[in-house]
Amino acid sequence: MLAKLSVKNFRNFSNWFDFSLISNKQYEFNTSNIINKIVNHSIIYGQNGSGKSNLGLAILDITCHLNDIPVKSALDQNYLHADSKEEELAEFKYDFIFAGVEVNYHYGKFDVFSTVYEKLFINGKCYVDFDNRKSDMAVINLPGTESLKKDMSNSNISIIKYIRSNAVLDADNSINDAFNQFTEFVSGMVFFRTLNRYADYHGQTLNSSRLSKAIIEADKLQDFEHFLNDAGIKCNLRTAGVSNEKTIVFHFNGKDIEFSLAASTGTMSLGIFYYWWLKLESGNLTFAYIDEFDAYYHYSLSQLIVRKLSDIKCQTILTTHNLAILSNDLLRPDCYFLIADKQYPFYELVDKDLRKAHNLEKIFKGLKYGV
Repeated sequence: MLAKLSVKNFRNFSNWFDFSLISNKQYEFNTSNIINKIVNHSIIYGQNGSGKSNLGLAILDITCHLNDIPVKSALDQNYLHADSKEEELAEFKYDFIFAGVEVNYHYGKFDVFSTVYEKLFINGKCYVDFDNRKSDMAVINLPGTESLKKDMSNSNISIIKYIRSNAVLDADNSINDAFNQFTEFVSGMVFFRTLNRYADYHGQTLNSSRLSKAIIEADKLQDFEHFLNDAGIKCNLRTAGVSNEKTIVFHFNGKDIEFSLAASTGTMSLGIFYYWWLKLESGNLTFAYIDEFDAYYHYSLSQLIVRKLSDIKCQTILTTHNLAILSNDLLRPDCYFLIADKQYPFYELVDKDLRKAHNLEKIFKGLKYGV
């Protein structure tokens, strides 16, 4: 699981910005949202321009960094902080914990594609170390990499990516097990938002333009209909077309209307969410950063979505401005964060011990913070 990210000189983060998901609080409610002192499901608040979206892109940088995945064009054109000096890098430090084993991965880049240095630590010991400003030779000490070429002359590729593609790591080795868990977790991370009728995502190569096809092939049409009904959208769904050309349609008064043509922006947003929900529920994804997840939702629907996500194992972070879901009925005070000049867990914003009966929304509205 992701435990912490530190980022510097990336987009609006000029100085080191730390975001931690480690909690030592002992709340005795909604305990399933914390796994081994790491927050598994969380919600971030913050004013427009505070960096909520950029935080998600920073977290997901590692996924495109280590995998052959298309990079958002906006990142190619706008990666470093606007005031960065010529020789300054965008720098990232990730802390993961897998079955009690700590994996720390640090790297710096001049741009989205050009890796300059990397370090990988497992339980505090450095197993990978490379800095092309100092040497063309990489230090690689994972068991099974003894014969691997270490000369990285004229290469911008990530050393971790290089190891995963070229080394046959020793089996039944705890260090290599941690390395494999790390790379598999990173490969399953995704950032997405549903602010318009089209999918906006980062970190995966999935094609969500065929929303109907994904739902039909998963045999989830009836479940999708129930999901929309629970969300307050009363409808009767069917399929139309033949073979691979089947699409979802609304069936109304004996007529079929294609879903993508008749759905409102809010309904289409729910359809896109459901598409990703199938991926999250299947276990194919390990981490999801869902930006402005409820921009078109009624507060009761937002609560439904939070509850639905809280039932899955995949680690999730949501961003929102909706205070109606700031509630101990859904999560707990160490699962809510405010992003401003730094990260503030909700419990740090108040000078009293919070209990389950406290109205977090009311307390927050009395504070001098905007969302």
